[in-house]
Amino acid sequence: MVKILITGAAGFIGANLTRKLIKTGNEINILIKEASNLWRINDIVSNCNVHKIDLKKVDDVRNVVRKINPELVYHCAGHGIYPSQKDSAEIFSTNILGTFNLLDAVSESNDLHRLINLGSFFEYSTNPIDPYTISKITQTKLAERFFQEKKMPVTTLRIFTPYGRFDSPGRLICDLMLAIIRNKPVEIFSKYIKRDFVHIDDVLTSLEIASQQSNIDGEIIDVGTGNETSVEEIVNLSNQLSDDDMIINWNDKKQRENDVSDENIFLNRQNVQKLNWKPSISLEVGLQKTLEWYKQNIKLYRT
Repeated sequence: MVKILITGAAGFIGANLTRKLIKTGNEINILIKEASNLWRINDIVSNCNVHKIDLKKVDDVRNVVRKINPELVYHCAGHGIYPSQKDSAEIFSTNILGTFNLLDAVSESNDLHRLINLGSFFEYSTNPIDPYTISKITQTKLAERFFQEKKMPVTTLRIFTPYGRFDSPGRLICDLMLAIIRNKPVEIFSKYIKRDFVHIDDVLTSLEIASQQSNIDGEIIDVGTGNETSVEEIVNLSNQLSDDDMIINWNDKKQRENDVSDENIFLNRQNVQKLNWKPSISLEVGLQKTLEWYKQNIKLYRT
């Protein structure tokens, strides 16, 4: 039985990962904030060891890590990816201070096999940088430092744009799926922005492989399909799944700070070949799978 620690287990990737790992028979420990909304894991949380702490509180982090003495750590916690998360101080303190506290505490674990740090494709941006991007760049640099100075077995996976079950309203594909099911108009921003959309099942497979593969300590590895798809193209593909054409209200005058187009995000990708992983779910198949899941679980999104 492997002792596994997952931070950010109430979030999109963290919750999907937790749901997958509880089926392995290993000891699953999750770190969540006291105020976290557990809607994604309410039905399975009793199968985990739940530790309600704030990563910004160094003593709490150190104490719980000593108690668990984890062999495998997935650092999924983060702040700032959603439009509602605009507080720069909270972004910096969660993503930078919280990461440092976790790395420092885990570095004392005698049995650690690997810590997988979740980075972001925004780290490649060369445009004027927003607080979230700054924090993720720094988070990855902290992981590098602990590998170089303390020989910590840490690997960073820079995740491109994940989508699928349990995503949050306010994110493109989730909003499109809800619009199809509810047959209601949807407001969409940044028509021409391009992203590399990767299905959550492919992301989970990459995390599983990264936990087992040798010779990747200290590496920064991209997790994406390698394909660029514009917001407009995603809308058109989603519309093909709808019985009636969706009513789209385009609002290109409003876009998020980190939605400024930056082609260098796709030109500078590196190290994807160092992980024995390839995406297996096409965008068309992934969107269909996502819509079917939303239809079956629409009650989770009742407002």
